[in-house]
Amino acid sequence: MTMHPQFVVDKKGNKKSVLLPYKDYKELIELAQDVIDAKLIDEVRNEPTVSWEDVKKREDRRRGLKK
Repeated sequence: MTMHPQFVVDKKGNKKSVLLPYKDYKELIELAQDVIDAKLIDEVRNEPTVSWEDVKKREDRRRGLKK
């Protein structure tokens, strides 16, 4: 991924802000979300699973729609 940033600097030349083309910004956000998702997956990888049917039954009971 090649970025094309532009920097906003103060009177002393210190970088204060970054301007990115929208496409670069979107790619950066998607990449960050992928990293966050991978971390979350690692955190729950060894947790017990629940079948979709059990989830639906539990939700129906919670709502008072017993089956």
